[in-house]
Amino acid sequence: MLNKLIQKYFRHFSFFYSFLGYRIFFLLFLSLLVGLLDGFGLALFIPIFQIAADSSDLTSTNPETMGELQFLLNWIQNLGFELNLNVVITFMVFLFLLKAIMRFIDGYFKIKLQNQFVKKLRYQLVNGLSDLDYKEFLNFDSGKIQNTLSSEGIKLTYGFLAYFNSLQHAILLLVYIGLAMLSNFQFAILVSIGGYLSNLVFKFLFTNTEKASIGLSKLGNSFQSFLVQAVSNFKYLKATDYFSSYRLKLMEVIDKIENNQKKIGIYSAIMSSTREPIILAVVVLIILIQVNVLGGKMSSILLSLMFLYRALNYIVTLQGSWQGFISNIGGLLASVELIDEFKKGKEKIDRTHPVEKVTTLELADLSFAYPSGFKVLDKINISLDPLKTYAFVGESGSGKTTLVNLVIGLLSPSEGHIIVNGMERNKVDISTYRRKFGYITQESVIFNDTLFNNITLWSEKTPENIQLFQNAIKLANLQEFLEDLPEKEETFLGDNGILISGGQKQRVSIARELYKNVDVLIFDEATSALDSETERAIQANIDNLMGKFTIIIIAHRLSTIKKADCIYLMEKGKIKDSGSFQTLLGKSLKFKKMVELQEF
Repeated sequence: MLNKLIQKYFRHFSFFYSFLGYRIFFLLFLSLLVGLLDGFGLALFIPIFQIAADSSDLTSTNPETMGELQFLLNWIQNLGFELNLNVVITFMVFLFLLKAIMRFIDGYFKIKLQNQFVKKLRYQLVNGLSDLDYKEFLNFDSGKIQNTLSSEGIKLTYGFLAYFNSLQHAILLLVYIGLAMLSNFQFAILVSIGGYLSNLVFKFLFTNTEKASIGLSKLGNSFQSFLVQAVSNFKYLKATDYFSSYRLKLMEVIDKIENNQKKIGIYSAIMSSTREPIILAVVVLIILIQVNVLGGKMSSILLSLMFLYRALNYIVTLQGSWQGFISNIGGLLASVELIDEFKKGKEKIDRTHPVEKVTTLELADLSFAYPSGFKVLDKINISLDPLKTYAFVGESGSGKTTLVNLVIGLLSPSEGHIIVNGMERNKVDISTYRRKFGYITQESVIFNDTLFNNITLWSEKTPENIQLFQNAIKLANLQEFLEDLPEKEETFLGDNGILISGGQKQRVSIARELYKNVDVLIFDEATSALDSETERAIQANIDNLMGKFTIIIIAHRLSTIKKADCIYLMEKGKIKDSGSFQTLLGKSLKFKKMVELQEF
């Protein structure tokens, strides 16, 4: 029962509390303190008005004008001061100065909490993505990930500020209503009831704004997904003129996004234009009832009215802040939802046995099947010795890339074993295991940064790292390329390496893997997208690395594997045959036919 009440009425508070803990209560205490100091300072205006009007002291003042707040004057007297204009003004100024100091501390602390909250939530998103199992990642919508980590991330800041502004305004509202009750209980109660009833008018708008905000986040995910695909497939869409129809899909999503934005804007406009007139009408009505029906005096409700006017301002700002929070709640919910999904798909890593060096690899009765039951690999038995070069060839769909994904630890076998240095792969620290692998694919991975950062992945420029960088440059045969660059290693390579050639991109990819001191190099169709001349240059580079590393080559062009120590011919998920290039050429008709179909 209690949990249901908390989830219903305090679910947002419990969410922020899970990130910030007790600090929230300190922030709320500061708001309470600011409200009390402001209220006490305002209360001292009443005796100042009386002194100014009567030119006398306050010893004979009617206590009804201040109600229960008469204790402020009693407190000044108990301190030994005479109740005159100078003394009361001095105390009032002191209270407002103290309030200003508390408000600064309150603002500073709120910004500090905001930074901690947004940073912690974004760290969780980044860590969740980093720890995500590769197999689970394949089921994710890339647009949702990108939108949540970028566009929705901006809403975290706005949402946080709006929520805590709402909390603080609510506390100040309660403080002023409480002070109004202390000065004139009956009048304050009537206004509070009227204010509550008027607030029910806005509940419908808040609910619809929240729905529109959540819908906006979902549409943002969809738009980011379509946009990412448009950019990555731009060349194809442009060449085939499919962009003319694809952009209609983008425009359709944009229309839906802007319609939701329009709804939120209209709801906000309705609230901002009607809430003050409604609340003022309530206050005026209560004053008329208090004076004309209940026979009260204006002098007795003056201080209460002053506090209620202050409360009126905070009712208006509270509704505005809450509207701002509801407008950004979609970003908060999207972030939390994605974090939960990341947690469910988190890769399980046993860190008890770190891998210092990969010496031997053995695949024993290794099989892999998709959840649908389709078997990609069936009973693979291979032993990979150190510093040898192994190649896997076969038709598309024969299981070559899946085999590499299993070896490198992106996938886990459905059946059988992967044995590393005599130990089951699932018992070793997969992170340290992967660090010993270099992975070069057909599509080179180039970041929009300098050559140095591309190879070192943003390592500091220490003497040791510079030496490792130079060694990687040499092994990847990039010395001449480096010397020709205008800013040497500080030259930017452009988005996806657009400023350099395909062969240079592959060499940079190779250099990056060599920089981290790997034991095994995997070339997955690394030269298949290159022209013949560039391919020969990269192949010479690979040949120079033979004997220095254990090398695994997935090849389509058979000319690139002539020097491999062992070639495995794959067919329908099985090892059909194996041996050196010349051995396979002599004993395998299929391999011989594959060679004859290609030009050497």
